[in-house]
Amino acid sequence: MNKVAKGSRVEKICSDELKAQGYITWKTIRHRFLKVDLFGLFDVVALAADGSHMLFIQVKSTRVENQVREQVRKLRMPAICRKWIWIRKPGKWVKEFYE
Repeated sequence: MNKVAKGSRVEKICSDELKAQGYITWKTIRHRFLKVDLFGLFDVVALAADGSHMLFIQVKSTRVENQVREQVRKLRMPAICRKWIWIRKPGKWVKEFYE
C-alpha cells in the first residue's frame, strides 16, 4: 500500500470527523518537495465553531515515534490551543492529549 495515500486517507477521516462535530478544519496538503505540516508537526488544525479553542492534531496511521511525542509535548502554545496525537487503529482512534 502507498504510505502517502494511506496517510492522506487517515488525515481526511480525522478532518471529516471533526467537521461532523462542528469544527472548522484545515488539513495540510502534501507537496512533492516540501514538508508542509504546521510547525513541522501537525497535519490537521481545527477551530471550534464558537472560537473558544483550537485543536492541533498530529495524525498517524499505525504508531508514533517517541521523538514526535516529545516534540509535541515540548511545543509551547497559547492556552486556547490544544495539542493532540490521533493514532488510527483498525476501526477506532487512539487519542493522546498534551498540555
